[in-house]
Amino acid sequence: MKRLLLITTTLASVLIINAQEPLDALRYSMLGHGGTARSRAIGGALTSLGGDFSAIAVNPAGLALFKTSEVVFTPSLSLNKTKTNYLNSEVKDKKTTPDFSNIGLIIPRPGSWNGKWKNFTWGLGMNKTINFGNSITLKGNNNQSSYSEKYLEELINNNVTDPNAAASNYPYGASLAFNTFLIDTIAGIDNTIEGYRSNATYLTGLTQAQTITSKGSINDIYIATSANYMDKVYFGGSVNFSKLRYERTSVYKETDATDNTSNNFNYFQTDDYLLTEGVGLGIKLGVIVKPIEQLRVGLAFHSPVLYNMEDFYSSKITTDLEGYQGSGVLTQSSTDFNAGELGNFQYDFNNPMRLLFGLSYILHEVEDVTRQKGFISADVEYLNYGKARFSPANTNSGDNHSSYLNQVNNAIKEQFKSAINMRIGGELKFNTIMARLGFNYMGNAYSEKPLTARQMNISGGLGYRHMGMFVDLTYIHQLAKDATFPYRLDNGFYAPGYIKGSNGNLLLSIGFKF
Repeated sequence: MKRLLLITTTLASVLIINAQEPLDALRYSMLGHGGTARSRAIGGALTSLGGDFSAIAVNPAGLALFKTSEVVFTPSLSLNKTKTNYLNSEVKDKKTTPDFSNIGLIIPRPGSWNGKWKNFTWGLGMNKTINFGNSITLKGNNNQSSYSEKYLEELINNNVTDPNAAASNYPYGASLAFNTFLIDTIAGIDNTIEGYRSNATYLTGLTQAQTITSKGSINDIYIATSANYMDKVYFGGSVNFSKLRYERTSVYKETDATDNTSNNFNYFQTDDYLLTEGVGLGIKLGVIVKPIEQLRVGLAFHSPVLYNMEDFYSSKITTDLEGYQGSGVLTQSSTDFNAGELGNFQYDFNNPMRLLFGLSYILHEVEDVTRQKGFISADVEYLNYGKARFSPANTNSGDNHSSYLNQVNNAIKEQFKSAINMRIGGELKFNTIMARLGFNYMGNAYSEKPLTARQMNISGGLGYRHMGMFVDLTYIHQLAKDATFPYRLDNGFYAPGYIKGSNGNLLLSIGFKF
C-alpha cells in the first residue's frame, strides 16, 4: 500500500527508543579493578596484601602499609581477538588498542596519639576499570525467522491499524521498516488492514550478518585515606568518581539466500548508533589485620556505583526489494523525524555491590622490606549481577519510561545471578628483581544455560626496584566467553551468537618513591 516515504512532522512523544536491555547492565557490571602492572601480574589479589597503588580500587586499607611517598603511571596495549559462532557459522575478528591504565600518588604522614597510630596515608589517582574497545562479527544462514519480524511485533503489540501511525509513531523501528516497504500491510475487505507482513521471507533462507564495533571505557578517579594502628590493623576508605563512555556502531544485514530475482526481496540493512555517557559515585571501605607477622587478612566492601546516564542514538534502514511497489533502493533514518538530531534519553543506573575477602602470606616477613623474599595472595569476591538496576532520571520521566525500565529490571533479575570471582598470585624477590605470576577468574553471570559470561586471566611479569625507582612489565592473557543476540522476538525463533575471546594486555608501570 502507498505511504509517505519521509515524515517531516516531529512527534516528540514518540522519539524515545527503548535502548536499555539486560546486556547493558551486564556490560557495566562485569568489571575488573584495573591496576598497575605489578597488581595485574598477581591476578589483582590485593584485598589483604596492600602496598600497591591499585589497593585504592580494591581495598583502600592497603594504602596504610606504605612507608614512603610514591607516584606511578601505567601505559598499556590491548590485543583483542574474538571468535563468534552464530547458527553454526564461525567468524574471527581482531583489534589492537593503545591505552592508559592508571596514574596515582600516595602520600603517608606520621601518626600520633601516643604512637599507637603509626601513620595516616592519602591517595589520589585515576584507574581504568575497563576498555570497551572491540569488534565482533556474526554470520549465519537462517530459515526460521527474520530480524524484520521484530518490527511486525512492534506494530501488532501496539494494536496499530492506522497506516499513518505505522509510518510515523515508531521512528527508531517499525516506521523505518514500513516506509521502506520492508514490512507492508495485509489488505482486508473494504480496504481495511488485517495485519502486517514482512517482505524478508525466511522460509527460503536468509543470510544474516552483523558487525558490532565498540569503543570507550570506564575511568575512576579516587580520593582515599587510610590509617595504620600499631602495625597490626589497617583501616581505609575511598570515594570514587566514575566516568563512563560507551560508543557502539552496529551494522546488521539480511540477504536473500536464493538466486530468485523476482521474490520482492534482495536485502535490507540496519545501521544503529549508540553513545552512552555517564558519571557515577561510589565508596569503598576495607580493613586488613595481621594476626601474626607473616599473615594478612583483608575484608572490603564496594558500594553500588550510582550513575546518571545519557544516551544519544540513531537508526537507519536501507532496503532493496527488487522493484516491489515500484521502489528501488530506499533509505530512511530516524534523524528524518527529528530535524537531523540524534535521539536522547536520560536515566539512572546502579551496578551491584561487592564483598571481598583475602588472605596473604609473606615469605620471611620482617620490617625491612628489602629482606622480604616474596608472597602468596588470594582473593574471593561476591556480587549478584541480578541486582543491577535502571531507573528514571527524574520523577517527570513518565509512566511509559518507568514501566519499560521495570520490565528491563525484571529481565535482569531473571537472566543473571550471583557469581564468585577468584584471584590468586604471588611474587618471588631476588634482590632488585621480582618475578610474578597470577590467575583471575570471573564467574558466570547468566542463570540460563547454556549462556555463559565469564573470564579467565593468566598473567605474568617482571619487576625492577632500585634507588627509589621501579619498573614493572606484565602480560595478561584473557580467555573469555559471552553471548549476544542480533535480535529478540516475543513469539518466534531467535538465536544467540556465542563469543569466545582470546585477548592480550601488555602493561608497563613506571614509578618513583620519594
